[in-house]
Amino acid sequence: MSEIILIVDDTPANLGVLVETLGDAGYQLMVAEDGEEALAQTDQTVPDLILLDVMMPGIDGFETCRRFKMQPKTRDVPVLFMTALNETADKVKAFGAGGVDYITKPIEHEEALARVRTHLALRRLQRELQDQLALKERFMRIAGHDLRNPLCLILMAGELARRHLGAGENSVLTKYLDNIGESAAQMRRIIDTFLEIRAPTAGGNVAGSSGRVDLNLLCDAVVRQHAHMADRKQITLTAEPAAALPLARCDAALAYQAFTNFTSNALKFTPPGGRVTIVTSFAAGRVRVEVRDTGPGVPERERGQLFVEHARLTPRPTGGEESNGLGLAIVKHLVESQAGTVGAEFPEAGGSVFWFELQAR
Repeated sequence: MSEIILIVDDTPANLGVLVETLGDAGYQLMVAEDGEEALAQTDQTVPDLILLDVMMPGIDGFETCRRFKMQPKTRDVPVLFMTALNETADKVKAFGAGGVDYITKPIEHEEALARVRTHLALRRLQRELQDQLALKERFMRIAGHDLRNPLCLILMAGELARRHLGAGENSVLTKYLDNIGESAAQMRRIIDTFLEIRAPTAGGNVAGSSGRVDLNLLCDAVVRQHAHMADRKQITLTAEPAAALPLARCDAALAYQAFTNFTSNALKFTPPGGRVTIVTSFAAGRVRVEVRDTGPGVPERERGQLFVEHARLTPRPTGGEESNGLGLAIVKHLVESQAGTVGAEFPEAGGSVFWFELQAR
């Protein structure tokens, strides 16, 4: 099926040129002589592109374009203005109304056809991308939903194993089972968070995320969860919680996920025998979390890529762990969705300090 172009112009000569040029190129055409007629036609058929004259009887092209952009059906349809106006202010006004390009009158066949083809190609690419993103999101939601069942089985199996051990039996095994249980529970929280619809609000917060969270408690939980990983690499993992720390304004699950990403990242890149310390503090109405490590740090030339997805940095995990370059980018997204900020510092003495701050309640 060929693409549909709506031509809006009250000048017969211009219409004749465009109908002949675009019709011969194989496009389906709709024609309107003023803005009101054009708006009425799009109620029935949504075009793939609109060629819109500026100077018309009734509402002009600028107002017509604004109305197109206010309607859900035509909001994303590219609008090319046709105008004899050459002043910069008029061109700026056209873009401000929602136009993507303009064709100068008198209309030239080759120019009009080239611009139309370019913007229709961009429109096709935009639709393909939207379809791919929708498919990917659907797949991820199905996968997330299906992962719940095996995680529940892991949690249940761990609980049954602890019961069979009995009180005081094999404390080391009990510790490992507790770690498995906490890790599986955290995975389930992440999946539950992903499956929820969490649209950012105008204020930068995620809808429904106005919780009151004790980051010191989250800090203790993170240390417990990562104790086995730290022990395996002979890394000293400790917490330095601030006294009387105010509650943070955030979603607990998202804050915990940010905590664990920073901590696991520090453990990956700290050599055996090193130290990772989680510090909480409060100043100027903000609650701050720092994850300090004694790793190699990051070269200055690469620091601008720290929170970029899939960035390939020089430092590599020190114990053969996998690294996909997503952890820091995830933290940035999670924290900023809670109206927070993230950053990193690299002391002259060595090591790294990765931090995030959230508003205090």
